[in-house]
Amino acid sequence: MTLLQFIGEPIITDPIQAIFAIIFSFFVGIISAALGVGGGFITTPALIIGRIEPPYAVGTALFMIIFTALSSTLAYSRQGGLIQYRSGLLIAVFTVLGSITGSEISSILGVEDPQLFKIIFAICLIPVAIKMIAYPKEKKKTLLEEEVISGDLLLQGERKRAISTIVLGLVAGFSSGLLGIGGGVVMVPILVTVGDIPMHKAVATSMFIMIFTSIGGAGVKLAYGHTHPDLAIFLIIGIVIGAQVGARIVKRINTVNLQIIFGFMMVIALVSIVL
Repeated sequence: MTLLQFIGEPIITDPIQAIFAIIFSFFVGIISAALGVGGGFITTPALIIGRIEPPYAVGTALFMIIFTALSSTLAYSRQGGLIQYRSGLLIAVFTVLGSITGSEISSILGVEDPQLFKIIFAICLIPVAIKMIAYPKEKKKTLLEEEVISGDLLLQGERKRAISTIVLGLVAGFSSGLLGIGGGVVMVPILVTVGDIPMHKAVATSMFIMIFTSIGGAGVKLAYGHTHPDLAIFLIIGIVIGAQVGARIVKRINTVNLQIIFGFMMVIALVSIVL
């Protein structure tokens, strides 16, 4: 296999395309960091619409998500007490296993993505999205107004709840590798509804977990040569900057509104996955 076959043909052929990719990913980065998602649920369908074959769209999106997660995690770590590092690392073990498995299946199947799985996946998550919108659990306070509780809430809580949350990380990781999403669209609801973690902490912890999840999935895609590094570089430039902005904006959104916004974004993500 030659180097060109390994990395794929360059697809950015003029400065206008590069600028558009940076601007697009900048806004994706804002949304991703604010909601604790990787942005793949926006980027992957957009790349496919832009005539990039699904395996390459998934691989490029996963590669981009690594830097979304790194940038967001750096921003949230500066805010203190938000990221649940210990439980995040435990969950990451399962998300990485799921991500590698999902990426393998996606790469083996090639352009014939498992449409039936996508539809089942979306239908199963729609009730979760509705619950996030209709029944927000937390008080209407912004992160600036509420007291940040120190310690790892998941590991300090009920053992059965913690185990369920950690194991469900497999589902988040599998969906990440298979569908080219960061996994946060699944991980955040799991942390909030099953793990009983406050929304702002769930968003920050999801981004931390996503570092490992996306590396696992992107590594498999890179091994198969299913990525466009030139496109990924320009997407990364915009998304790293946007993620810093998003992490700052989210501090001023109260927990109820943040959960409702996330629920609506889940609906958009599920529809885009099916389409």
